Amino acid sequence: DSQEVSLFSRTGATVTSEQVQAVHDEFYDVVRLPAVAWKTIADLGLNLSATELIDRLDTDHQTSFIVVSLKMPTPKLAQEAVTIHTENAVTTFRDIRSRSAEVALEFLNAEVDEQAQTLAAAEQALQEFQLENEVSDLNREIIAYQDLRRSLQSDRDYTLVEAKRNERLAEEFQTQADASFAKAENLLASIAISATVTPAEAGEDADAQAPPTPTPDPVMVAAIENLQAQAQAQRRSAAEYSAAASGYRSAAAEYDRILNERQQQHIYLLGLQQQYDELVEAVSRADGSYAFLLDKANEAQLKLNQGKSVGYLQVAEPARLPSSEAPKRTAQLLVVGILVSLLVALVLAFLLEVLERVVGQAKNSSD
Repeated sequence: DSQEVSLFSRTGATVTSEQVQAVHDEFYDVVRLPAVAWKTIADLGLNLSATELIDRLDTDHQTSFIVVSLKMPTPKLAQEAVTIHTENAVTTFRDIRSRSAEVALEFLNAEVDEQAQTLAAAEQALQEFQLENEVSDLNREIIAYQDLRRSLQSDRDYTLVEAKRNERLAEEFQTQADASFAKAENLLASIAISATVTPAEAGEDADAQAPPTPTPDPVMVAAIENLQAQAQAQRRSAAEYSAAASGYRSAAAEYDRILNERQQQHIYLLGLQQQYDELVEAVSRADGSYAFLLDKANEAQLKLNQGKSVGYLQVAEPARLPSSEAPKRTAQLLVVGILVSLLVALVLAFLLEVLERVVGQAKNSSD
């Protein structure tokens, strides 16, 4: 259909001359439409019928032009009548050519309005879903929860590693502290043994003056003090590492709690995904249909405007005031009358001859 509304569609190219020829052929018929003739009669107040006005028309269909002429009693009336009749014919022709686009435009405008309501309803449903579930983009929220879960798991794993490392260091420092205290105690014990006097030695010289108390070896004492200080420092380090390990263990437990909570929220969002996808798809489908119909409506409007203007159909030269009367047709009518009379005479003569023969044959048969 040449009037089909299409946007930038691939159609067969039509030669301009063929388009002009088609317009000429269609306009040639429109000029002789009774409806156009009646409109001209009404505009001018003529005392004619549509058939009589059409009989007064004369059109010369040339290659690129249509010359319209009209016979009227006066030159002024003929000029006015042919001008108005041509304008009415052009207007009617444009209305005919644009009628399909006009009908399509009305239909498309109604469809655009209906689709706009459908789109608004789909968007409203999606917005209510987003407000109810406190999500704007569900797919993005799900991805964000997945990323958060991976991050929490990584942090939890790190705290567990640190807890084990600090526990191991606490055990090592505690072992070292125990070893240092044990060495210090052994040194103290050796000093006490060396400073003790046996009873046998005391009986040999009971009346003698008691020997002086032996003085501890300063080097030994310094070694014991160093060992004790080292043991205390190692115990403090062991306590610190143990406390750090407990903190990491508590952090890991908190991470597990948060992970479990986020996992429940993630599962809840995954349960909403099908409904959300359906709502988004409804909005996308409605928006696509709305855009498509709007494009078609715009194209139909352009088609209607084109049909209303038809730039290649226009009056190239206005009607001229006749300078002479139309040639009389009396001679032509006389010739036609004579020819008709001759034909009638021949027919009558032929009929009379046939009748005479029939009558003669009837008499002969009766004798």
